[in-house]
Amino acid sequence: MDDYLKLETGENLFVIGDVHGCYVEFNSMVSRILKEKNPTIISVGDTVDRGDYNLKTLEMCFSLAEEGIYYEVQSNHNLKLYRYLIGKKVSISKGLEKTIREIESLPEEERERFREKYISYYRSLPLYIVVNGSVVVAHAGIKDEMIGRTDREVKSFVIYGQTTGRYTAEGFPERIDWTKDRKVNENSPKIVYGHVVYPEPYVNNKCYGIDTGCVLGNKLTAYNPFTDSFLFEKARKVYFSF
Repeated sequence: MDDYLKLETGENLFVIGDVHGCYVEFNSMVSRILKEKNPTIISVGDTVDRGDYNLKTLEMCFSLAEEGIYYEVQSNHNLKLYRYLIGKKVSISKGLEKTIREIESLPEEERERFREKYISYYRSLPLYIVVNGSVVVAHAGIKDEMIGRTDREVKSFVIYGQTTGRYTAEGFPERIDWTKDRKVNENSPKIVYGHVVYPEPYVNNKCYGIDTGCVLGNKLTAYNPFTDSFLFEKARKVYFSF
């Protein structure tokens, strides 16, 4: 919807890192969260590509969203799938190729139903979410001066982040750590994000990077910003490598 969402929740808020089609781990994590009283779940996005169960993961997201307990922000992998499904020309990476293969394996009628549902779903997603005025969830992060804005600069930053144009030895784009220069005080909101893979949650200047590479064989992470606590779900296997 190219806007941001203001959300009010109770203390049982769990922000889940990049799932990338790791349905087994995602389902296990959500099952644990749902045992809490009145839980709210927010995904940092990138629920698809690279993993083995992209459509099952998306169907679960659809169902949880319909129940009113799950929210998701826009993200680069999910945006690329959206663009592909509306007929835009996109470069098909090995990660996206796995998602497309699953879609093409569906019977034609079911494939069209999925396409329409996903397009409608993605169009409804906010750029980022501000929770209780004290927590901001954005896929690749957000700078303080961007909060409350939805212009092109902000959209690019929250979906793609910043890179140097170089690549790391592991094959990842070399990213600029925007958290290092953040000036914080007691009123600064916590910023929870994914997109950048860390072996453990990265905490710096009230910013929390929670993509811990489940699809690469590490683990899925969820973070509760109100209790300052983490949940982890170990990856069942390595689903993807660069």
